[in-house]
Amino acid sequence: MSKTAKLAALRQRTDNDLLILIERELDRGIALANVASARSSPMCRQAEAAYDQARILLQKISGLCPNDSMRVAAKLKELRQALDRVSGSTGADRKPAPLVRAVV
Repeated sequence: MSKTAKLAALRQRTDNDLLILIERELDRGIALANVASARSSPMCRQAEAAYDQARILLQKISGLCPNDSMRVAAKLKELRQALDRVSGSTGADRKPAPLVRAVV
């Protein structure tokens, strides 16, 4: 196996691990947002941090297959909606829509 092929295989494993980490972070954020009672609660702040962390990590993945991209985009949207439903949420609290790269 050439060095290039080894590096490509390593990158693919790293991307897969990142995808798992992102999905777990989003699931955790969704769970926290669904039980948060107010925007100022620690659970809501942790859910917001999970949302931000997932978006940052998503940018590190070199390429997502269409199924993974759609799944992650749906979870990001679900978390954003859960956060927006927390008491005390205003339009000023909202973050811009997630930037999910489409894979062609």
